[in-house]
Amino acid sequence: MPPRSAAQRHICASLAAVAAAAGLVAVAPGTVAQAQPRTVTVNTGSGDLNVRAAPSANSRKVGSVADRTSVVIVCHVRGDVFSGGPYRLTTDLWNRLETGGFVTDAMLITGSNDPVVPHCDRTAPARAAGRTTAGNIGEPGTPAWGALAKWHQVSRTKAYPALTGPPKEWPRTAGAAGWTVVERPEPRAIVVFPDGHVAWVDTVSERSDRRFLGVTELHRTGDGVPVWSSREVRHVPGMAYILLP
Repeated sequence: MPPRSAAQRHICASLAAVAAAAGLVAVAPGTVAQAQPRTVTVNTGSGDLNVRAAPSANSRKVGSVADRTSVVIVCHVRGDVFSGGPYRLTTDLWNRLETGGFVTDAMLITGSNDPVVPHCDRTAPARAAGRTTAGNIGEPGTPAWGALAKWHQVSRTKAYPALTGPPKEWPRTAGAAGWTVVERPEPRAIVVFPDGHVAWVDTVSERSDRRFLGVTELHRTGDGVPVWSSREVRHVPGMAYILLP
């Protein structure tokens, strides 16, 4: 089947008190993309559209969207080449959903084969508000407890994200709970390291094409005393960021 025409696509996503009690020590596209998010329609021709953590069909699946559902895309990137969909289109164009994650352009009705939203490097990701819970699920004194305590402290609603499982599973469960999860460094977020360690991201900076995070984290000293500390770490592939709206 030949590539889609524009017509086809037009027709056819209380800290201080608890801390004290725990003893804590202190590429230019062919058309100009619009500047606003776009509402488009999923068109897989059959089943659900997989949402990926990165612009690649081999990236971690963070959700799915039913066929013929309307979704909001906020920016685009060029990623791995994808071939398929009802149009049998081959494209490296991926769109980021307002709710987080990437979907191939091959299965969206956008009205064009070119980008219709800005490039993601020039657009801050949308931050969706997901489900919350009243309690901190981390064990007091651990990095998990500390990251969630910082979230609670910074959050306007003074609630915790409804996460489940060990911290290494938090990107998946956060996405399932409706929170925005990305693989690009962002401040005001919980970062989950590849080994499952977690911390709170205060700042993000870039030097010599490398991104660095200013993080606050909780850890125990050799004698078991929980201590807050701050440090700078380099972003590496495999890190995931759960964004606070």
